[in-house]
Amino acid sequence: MESITAYVISGITTLVLLLVAAVIATTINFERGSRPKDAAKRKTWFWVIGALNPALIFLLGYFIFKPDANVMIVKRFIHSLSIGAACGFAGYLLLGFVLSKIYKNGKIGHWF
Repeated sequence: MESITAYVISGITTLVLLLVAAVIATTINFERGSRPKDAAKRKTWFWVIGALNPALIFLLGYFIFKPDANVMIVKRFIHSLSIGAACGFAGYLLLGFVLSKIYKNGKIGHWF
């Protein structure tokens, strides 16, 4: 049961952070001129949030949702949380890539 909680935390946190990255990307205005820097800002924010994703998943799961049980259950939860953090990062990148290809002519298309 605890491992399912870790994976649910990972999935929800990944989707929320992807939504935050999309909102930030859409709020950055297009710059005019010969050398606009708006695409670099969107890409930087996407990767910064992506780097924070596994850390936030692990810290959120460890400090808020850690079960109060014996050592074996806590170790199993931490192991599942580590796997969930890695899968959350991979899912963040995969969904971000898919969204950037779907919206390639928009602001989200600058992520990759």
